[in-house]
This record gives sequence, C-alpha cells and structure tokens, in this order.
Amino acid sequence: MAGAFSVGALALAAEGANAVGAVRLSLLPDGLEIELVRAAGFRAGFVPGGVAESVEMRVPFTAIRGLVRRGRALCLALDPSVAAPYTRFTLARFTYNPAEALGRAYEARRRAALSVALLPGPLGLVTALAAPGSLVSGPLGRLSLGLVIALVAWLLLREALRLATWGGPDSDRQRDAFEVELCRRLGFAPVTTAPFAPPEAGPIAAPAEASPLRAPLLVGLVAVFAVAGVAFLQRYAPPPEAEEVEAPVPPLHAGLASLVSDLTPSDLVPAAPRLPRCVCARAHSPLWKDGIPLLEVLLASRPEDGSGRVFPTLRGGDRAGYDFDLSVVNNGAESLREIKVVVTFARRNAEGRRVGAKDRGLYWGSSLLGGRAVKWHLSGPGTEMRIEPSITSMLDPELQEPASPDAFFELGKARQRIVRIHAAKMLAYLRDTRANEVLTALGAPSPGEEIVLARIERASRPVIACDLAPGPEGALSACLFNGSVTPQRTVALREVPAEEGASPRRAPLAVEVPVHDGVRVSAPLGGTGVPAEVEVELASP
Repeated sequence: MAGAFSVGALALAAEGANAVGAVRLSLLPDGLEIELVRAAGFRAGFVPGGVAESVEMRVPFTAIRGLVRRGRALCLALDPSVAAPYTRFTLARFTYNPAEALGRAYEARRRAALSVALLPGPLGLVTALAAPGSLVSGPLGRLSLGLVIALVAWLLLREALRLATWGGPDSDRQRDAFEVELCRRLGFAPVTTAPFAPPEAGPIAAPAEASPLRAPLLVGLVAVFAVAGVAFLQRYAPPPEAEEVEAPVPPLHAGLASLVSDLTPSDLVPAAPRLPRCVCARAHSPLWKDGIPLLEVLLASRPEDGSGRVFPTLRGGDRAGYDFDLSVVNNGAESLREIKVVVTFARRNAEGRRVGAKDRGLYWGSSLLGGRAVKWHLSGPGTEMRIEPSITSMLDPELQEPASPDAFFELGKARQRIVRIHAAKMLAYLRDTRANEVLTALGAPSPGEEIVLARIERASRPVIACDLAPGPEGALSACLFNGSVTPQRTVALREVPAEEGASPRRAPLAVEVPVHDGVRVSAPLGGTGVPAEVEVELASP
C-alpha cells in the first residue's frame, strides 16, 4: 500500500473556485485528506489569516472529478455529493507550511500591489524633473521621459507581484510533485520515458516569447520563395513531351466504388453507441433507504447475538422483564452535547391496556465526538418498551457531513458486536474499502445478522449500482459505478430477493465500466417497480 504524501498550498479566488485560503493536501493510502488551515468562501484577492478554524475533510479518490493545470495554478474539483461545502480549489504557492505561507503571501502581495499602484507615477515624475537639460528639452520631452520611466517601473513591479502570487520555482516543483503523485494514486501515472534524448544534459531553456512581427515575416518569406520558384520553373524547365500527358481524372462514382469494394463486412457494422456517464456516491441498498439517523440507537441482548433485537425474559417466577445494553453512536462529523434517552417499560393486562409503566432516563452531558459511541446497561420489568432519544433528526450530507471514515474504522474495534456491525455499515455508506476489513474481523455471522452482513458486503464491492428507476417495457435504468483501479466487465444485473426462497429476476448485461467512472444502462429485468436491492455480476478475470 502506498505511503502518505503531504503538501501545503494557497487556494486562490479564481473563476470557478468556491474556497480561498491556506490548505494542506495529504495523499493517504485510502483517499485525499484536505485540511482547511485557514480558509473561507470565495472572495476577491487573498483573505487575511484567521478567517476559519482548522477543519479536516477526507474524501476517497473516487470523489475527485477534475485535476487541471491552468497556467501556473492547479485546479482541483471534488464531487459535491461527497465533499461539501468546499469542492473547487485553485491552488498555487505550494509550500510545506500553508498557515505561515498564507500570512507571508498576503503581506507580499499587499506590498507588491501597493507598489504597482503607488510607485510608477512618483518615479516617473521625479525622473522627469531631475533629468538634465542636455538629455530632454521642453515640457513635452520631460513628459515623455516620465511616462517611459513610469511604464517600465509598472512592468517590473507587476512581475514582482506575479512572483509574490505564485511562489517561484520551489512552489512549481512541489506542485509538479503533488500532481504526479495524485495521478499515480488515481491510476493515471505519466510516462517516465522521454520519446527522445536531449542533445546535451542540463536544464531545458524556456521557449522565448514570439515576436508579433514573426508570423508576417514568415508569410512574406514563403510567398517570395514560392513566386521565385514558379518563375524559375517557367523560364528554365523543359516543356513536357507529347506522351507525358496527365491521365484523366476518374469520375467521382468510380472512386467511391473502389473505396466500398475495399471495405470488409466488419467495417460496415456501426460502432456501439457510447453509454451516458454517471456517478454513484453509494450503492442502492435497504441499509440506508430511509436515511441515516444523526444519533443511532443500538440494542444488544445479553448474551449478545449481534441481531440488534432484545426480547423480554422471565425474571423471578412468572414476571417478565428486560436486561440489555443500549448504545448511541454519533453519525455526524460535529460533536453532540446534552444527549438524553428515555426508555419506558410497560406490560399489558388482560384487557390489553398498558399498565405498570416505568421510565428510565439516560443522560450524557459531555461532548460525543463524531463516530464515537456511549453505552448504558438497562433492566426493567415489562413485556414491551419504547425508546425516545432527544435527537431524532436524520443525517443530511448536503447540510452536515458524516463522521470521518477513520472514526468509524476505530469504532469497528469496539467491544460490542452490534457497534462493530454499525461501523462496517457506515464505512460502506462512505465507500471506504476498510469496511471489508471490519467484516472479516467479525467472523462468521450469527443467527439474525446474516442479512445485514450480506447487504454490507454487497454495498462494499468495487462495482455497485445506484440511482435505480423503472424504464419502458419492464426495463430497469441504473447507474453502474466502478471504484476499482482496473476496468470491469459486467455479465448481468441480478435482483436480491427480499424474502428467502423467492426467485430473483436476472438480466444479462455485457458492459465495460471504466476506472473510477460510471455508465448508465437499461437492463431488461422485467416486472414492475424498483427492486429493494440489486447486485452486479462481473466477468471472471
């Protein structure tokens, strides 16, 4: 597995960018980590230091939608459905310390901008007044000299302003190193062998700027040589002999006939149409069909079976009661405070009315960080219970980011099995390949959890299906996304039956899905409605 690579840069306020400030970019084995050291939304120019606290965001390499060189800047675009609110960066002035570079770059640019605005005029005026009479004469001569000096000073100071903006050769070297390493992580490593060897060792000189008169001079020289060549041939070339007569030009239909006769039957077959492109943030799965709660409540019986269900048992004679563990997990990236959970135990009498209700209040007053869990042990009499958490909202990726994959991977080492299963589910939700490691550590599934573990495994596969919609004549429209580093060829799209023993629908589908890309297909699955879950069958390697 590749190691980490880290570099700092400044996000400029350029066209198309929505973030500006100092950032640190780290290429990790499983994705790209962007640390917003001091960053804010788009504003013209540089932003002074201290406009935002340091915030980290990590995205998989599949979320990178563009990496383009624009002049001396590097433009990075991320998938808005995975990374928000900052998704487009115009990066320059690469350095090892972005926070310190932000202050230096802002101060250097401010001084250079002030110099460009204030110094050329006074320099031209002083030069015009101090010039001796032997050099210039009259007001017009002094004005011309002052304008020339002011123009030269403005050009030189503007170059200094550009140098303060882009950072110089050291920044360019770090930018090139980051671009090459990111391309390698994406599976697009550049060719390292030059097509030809330079004539001698040493740095390659930059091409000189073309003169505006160069093109007209070249056109004029070519025209002169062409006219001279035609005149020379007309004067000194011998006349053509009688037998050297040009052959008649064949008619157009004859050329077309010979062209068609040379074609083979395979050349006459039209090429397959290119499938529309698409992107999947996550697989279509019942695991998150109804959304992800911001505060997840998990139950574990004693002894734990991993099913997440608890039932009353007989306690002391014929009295029934509960004895279980209750855990809450913060699925969001922001910390939660003042977590309260009320559990009500009750039983039913002979008439079916609820009697003997008893409440148990659970409270957590400290901050619960993203991806962390808290556990309580509960016991109470009754045959039924109701759980009411104080936070019931759902996680909205557009408004609130989920916790980092690293936090859920650490949660996968928890003591309770139901918490580890939830960690694997959230890693699959975030399209993190470490979900398979957590599933492997869980071992063989116990009764009651086979369906959930199988769904997590299908949602963690390299090729997934999402954005399912019914099509015409019983077809199913779907987006197939390939998150691996090699192209994958599909064989069929198969429905996962919701009930055991049901016969699943299956549609043959021979499609090649590119690397880190998706294609929209129409599979003749038959039937009506959208299946609750589908899986993509791949061709054998």
